[in-house]
Formats: sequence, C-alpha cells, structure tokens
Amino acid sequence: MAWSYRGSQRGRGVAGMLLASLCLLSAGAGLAQPDEETPDVRVIIDVSGSMRSNDPEQLAASALELLAALLPDGTSAGVWTFGERVDNPLPLDEVNEAWREAAMALRPALVEYQPYTDIEAAVRRAAESPADGGRHLVLLTDGMIDLPPARGAKPAVDDASRRTLLEELAPTLTEQGVVVHAIAFSDAADRDLVERLSRTTGGLPALVASPESLPGAFLDIVERILPADQVPLVDGRFVIEPGVEAFSALLFHTPEGAPPTLIAPDATRYTSEAPPPEARWRVAPRFDLLRVPDPAPGEWRLEGEVGSDSRIAVSGAVSLQLVPLPAVVHPGLALPLEAWLARDGEPWREAPENLAVGATLFDAEGAPRAEVWLPRQEERFVGELTVPDLEGAARLRLLARGEGFVRQRDLAVNVQPLLGLLDQAEEGHGLAGEVGLIPLGERFHEDLATGREGEAVPDSAADRFIDFVNDLPAHVAALWRDARPRLERRAAAFAGDPRQWVAAGLVLLLALLVLRHTRRRRRVVHREDPYV
Repeated sequence: MAWSYRGSQRGRGVAGMLLASLCLLSAGAGLAQPDEETPDVRVIIDVSGSMRSNDPEQLAASALELLAALLPDGTSAGVWTFGERVDNPLPLDEVNEAWREAAMALRPALVEYQPYTDIEAAVRRAAESPADGGRHLVLLTDGMIDLPPARGAKPAVDDASRRTLLEELAPTLTEQGVVVHAIAFSDAADRDLVERLSRTTGGLPALVASPESLPGAFLDIVERILPADQVPLVDGRFVIEPGVEAFSALLFHTPEGAPPTLIAPDATRYTSEAPPPEARWRVAPRFDLLRVPDPAPGEWRLEGEVGSDSRIAVSGAVSLQLVPLPAVVHPGLALPLEAWLARDGEPWREAPENLAVGATLFDAEGAPRAEVWLPRQEERFVGELTVPDLEGAARLRLLARGEGFVRQRDLAVNVQPLLGLLDQAEEGHGLAGEVGLIPLGERFHEDLATGREGEAVPDSAADRFIDFVNDLPAHVAALWRDARPRLERRAAAFAGDPRQWVAAGLVLLLALLVLRHTRRRRRVVHREDPYV
C-alpha cells in the first residue's frame, strides 16, 4: 500500500534513533489491560447494502448468536446496527436467558439493509452511555465511511468523518477506558481504519477473509474479553482431571455435518436430544455449545464433525493466571510472559513439583512459529518470547502441564511490524483524505441514482505535512502505551543491575557520536557577489 508523505533523510535518521532507543529500552513491551470482573460488551454491526452480497448466508447473525451463547450471566451487553442511521435493536442490559433469546431473534434486523455507512456515528452512539466496568466495543464492517451527499461534498465529508473518528474520538475513548475490537469483513473494508482504531484503543483488529471466518473472529474477541482455562482437544479426545467443577464444549461444524456425540469415560453416549444430567446443550446451524456440570474424571471423546477451532473450557478451584497480554505485538521484540496457578484466587503452593509452563505462537495457518519454556521463580513462571518475523493474525498459547494436571490459555494477537508503525507516524499514512489510501473497492450503497459531488483533489506537500504533524501525537501515544509496561520494568531493574547502566550509557554515547558526525558533515556555503 503506497504512502504519500515522504519525510526527509534527516527525519528518517531521527526516527531511526528513536526506534533504536525504544527497542533497547522497551524490548518485550506489552499493553497491560486490567482484568474486568463484569465487562460491558457492545456489538456494532454494519447493515449497509453491501452486506447483502458480502454475507449472503447471514453469518454475521450466526456470529452474534455465538456471542450471545458465550456471554456469561451478569455480563452487560447490547447490539447496535448502522448504515445511514444508527439503531439499537437490543438495548444494553444484563445478560440472562431472556437477553439471549432476544439476541437470537435479531436475525431479521440484520437484513434491514440501508444505504451508506456511518461508522463514526455508530461508534460514538454505542460508546456514549457509561458503564460500571470497562466498555468493549465489537465493530463489524464490510465497507468504509460513506455518508449521504446531503451531509456535504464528497469525498471531503467522508474524509472529515474518518479523521474525526481516528484523531479525536479514538483517543477520547482510550482515555475513558473504552476498547474497540474491530473486524474488517470483505476486501472493500477500510482495513487501515480497523487496525488504527483497534490499536489506538488497545483492542484486537481482525481481518476476515471469508464469511465462514466470522464466528471465529467473534470467538477470538470474546476470549480476550473473557479469558477462560481450557484443556487440550486432540483427535476428538480430552481429559478431565478430578476437581474440575464443569466443562463447556464449543464444537464447530458445518450445517450439513454429522451432529456431535459426547462419550463419557464410562462409554455412556450423549447427544443434544439426550444430554448428560443437568447439562445444557444449545444447537445452532454452525456450532453446538454444551455445559456439563460435575463431570466424571477421565478421558472423554467426541464423535461426529468437530471443527479444528473447537475447544473445551473448564472451571474449578484451580486456574491458570496470566499477566495481561497485548492484542498487538511486533516482530523482533521480546514479549514478556508471566503465569502462575491459583487455587480459589490465591497462588497454588501445592502445585505439582514437575509443573512446567510453556508458550507457543502459531501463525494464521496454525503452524508453530516460536516457543519457549518459562523458568520457574517460586510460584510463578516468568520469561520472554521473541515474536518471529510474520504479519497478521496469530495465536498465543500458554500451556501448564504437570503430573495429572493440564491447563492452557489461547489468546488471539495481531502481529504488526514496528517499523511500519514508525513509517506511518513519519509519513502520515492512514490519514483521512490522503491520496492513494482509499482501500480497493467501491463505496457501496443502494441509492445508485445519487451521484458524487466533486472529484478528489490531490493534497499538496504542505497539506500532507500538516496532516503528518496532526497525526503524530496519536501514533506517539499508541507507541507509549505499548512501551510503558516494559519501560517501568526496565527502570525497576536499573537500580540493581549495573549492566543496564552501561547499556544506557552506550546508547547515549552512540547518539552523541551520531549527532556530532552529522554536524561535522554540514557545509556552510558563503555566497559572494560577482565582480561587475
């Protein structure tokens, strides 16, 4: 993707020095988000006319049904739709069975297609009411900002709305603790907007290549908002050890696939029509979700179609705890990891002696790309995983294994090159109105008789420089938010480690030498008047 503002070589040198210092002082940084006991989830779904062709099977409705099924009782949630206007078909309320039934009945509202796409108004409207805990906005869009021509000359009115969303509203939401997880659905979606909006607010950006991937994208976001312990599911088999109070099985399948059958350790067979005692089994066209309380210990099996994204979550007195991890990570930087086992909320001092905790980063195809075992430090396991050279969606898995015990946590992450972010800050990439930055694809709406008012006017070099200056604080804030936890750790380590002082001194000396060399290379040219 071409970027239009080009900084001077001197600007690139300064930026490079800043990047080098950032990498040395904050290697392994992570955006720490506080744990939230009662999260507030607000789903915003694009119902512009293009959704008719981009989601013909209404898989957005299936993803919403999955979300409704996964949200636990007591969570606050609501649903907004937007096109030319913003509607709130399911107001914000406490999640219970009545709320879930209302969410399941929303499918007709998601096919009331509208012309135009007002993303800024949708985000603003969904975020406006306060919440007791943190607010999580889940934005699904298949297009880009496209306002009615009556609102102003196009594309200037669209560009102004995009700029307001990214440069004013997003930083304000960040200050208010609002996290936006944005899903770009279809090639016509404004992916740069999705990534910047998520990154600014600390959310997870997801780029969905096909409608079939929508439920998985929603699941990735739910697991970030509501992390849960899991046990490995391998070849349709999983083990429940004594002490597990309940397990929940999320089983993906195609609408035509063989319905799943659950087989207990004693070989008893269960189906959705004949579930285990006290179990709840919900059936949907593309997934089954069942919760089994007080399960028998031993190996359980599954028959029928079980998709690769299926998983088994468990609950009990013992749980795997993690230091909060960022949604966006960068290749070449060390990601700090810290995990421990807790029993009833306190560190589990009786954990197995042979307990080991490892971390693996998988790419979008599920191939392991980096792994590390975390050294044990009393009750905790602390280490770093260097992010490999890849880009896009990835999955981080932490696995705790000991004698007769296993737990794992899966978290979706998005890998974005740090150099690319620096270039964006330096070049002004992603700014509304930048020539060449409009994603491929048309703005879709139903009012085809309405024409465009005016043509795009190329920005001048001065305009692009002003855009760059205006956008720089947002990028600096995002980089600072990523680096702050690491900087605090490094600062704490400085006092007791002389090597850190030596490293800092070397960085400072190198910067001074470069600056001195640059000054020496400057030439003062004296202009002399010619003889007459």
